[in-house]
Amino acid sequence: MMKIKIHRGLDQIGGCITEIWTESSRVFIDFGQNLPGNGKPTTPEEDALMVADIVENNEKEHQAVFYTHAHEDHVGLFPYIPFDQFISEGGKDLLLIKYKTLLEGYEIAREKCGKQRAPDRSEEERLEECCRRTKTLIDKLETFRTWKRTGRGDYPNPIMVGNIRITPFFCCHSIYDAHMFLIEAEGQRFWHTGDYRGHGYMSKGQFLMLRKYATNIDVLITEGTMLSREDKAISEYRVSMEMIDVMQAFKYVFVLASGTDIERLGSINHATKKTKKPLCIMSLFMKRMMELFTEREGNLGRGLFSFSPLFYTDRLYSKLRDKGFTMVVGPSQGDKVKPLLNRLPQEETILIYSSWNGYYMREEQVRANAKYKEFREMFHNVVDIHTSGHVDRDAIKKVIGMMHPKEVICIHKEADARL
Repeated sequence: MMKIKIHRGLDQIGGCITEIWTESSRVFIDFGQNLPGNGKPTTPEEDALMVADIVENNEKEHQAVFYTHAHEDHVGLFPYIPFDQFISEGGKDLLLIKYKTLLEGYEIAREKCGKQRAPDRSEEERLEECCRRTKTLIDKLETFRTWKRTGRGDYPNPIMVGNIRITPFFCCHSIYDAHMFLIEAEGQRFWHTGDYRGHGYMSKGQFLMLRKYATNIDVLITEGTMLSREDKAISEYRVSMEMIDVMQAFKYVFVLASGTDIERLGSINHATKKTKKPLCIMSLFMKRMMELFTEREGNLGRGLFSFSPLFYTDRLYSKLRDKGFTMVVGPSQGDKVKPLLNRLPQEETILIYSSWNGYYMREEQVRANAKYKEFREMFHNVVDIHTSGHVDRDAIKKVIGMMHPKEVICIHKEADARL
């Protein structure tokens, strides 16, 4: 008989760790780092001890971790896992791009530091340690085992861990290549949704998939991020339509958005093409993510995920000033954006803030990471255009009504949230 233990996630958003086991085998679904403002902040040493305590208790002959997607609050503790780890092909590629780009940045900074007339040895040592630590993470990621996303209508290939059978099903979320899991053993069927939503471009067919395959479910483990919020999520298509209106009204448009959210980048891409503005970026990470999305998904949605951005340099300034532009940026790029912003007329320039508003409105989030608020405050004109990467209350009820599970466990939710 399969058993479940939710180590973390019942009373906080993120930091998820779910353990499912039989007499001989066990799997973990996600091993996530706590999000800023959610759960107790921890040091790397505390994280390592916590993971060791969980892993060493209830050890089985066969064991593995499966990751629903590559957000840090689901995959962030991967360095401490001593056995097999599984993630989708796209999720692994995304993480490797992230850490390899970080490594390049550290190596360039270390080299510059070493060439200074009076090198700062302590800073040089710090950067050397950052390089060493990041290389270790890349080596660990290279060992991840993966599954290939199946085409629409095809049944995914299951993965066996001892006598536990795990089948990954693609789902729509605010990061590339997220998955749900059907977990089966000893006549029982559990379904773990991970994080998902029903209002994105890639959610088409998702409810039909659930209706077809999520049957006879004993336990449904579902996310509940939006359970404490009454607002209903708008569609990703509507996000794009609202962006078009703003891009028509302003000549110079900056959009603050995540570089790992293929669908939000698709919305921006569509709006930019409709308004005939050049799509621009300033980040090497953003460039590499767009290349990955174009290579893997460029033939979908009539070019929605086929990106051809211009990489901004001062040499392009005069050309872009005449034409106008859409510049996709992240909150850590304030130092790059500010010099350009100072050269542009305020009345023709706007920021589309396309991230969760809690990052600049909630005090605990601002204390944890002030960059979102600081970036927003650089602009005279700002508009919020966003939709959640998570399923809303009505859609959760719809899924439960379709599945008719014998039991529902709600995780990835605020402590006072209820179905």
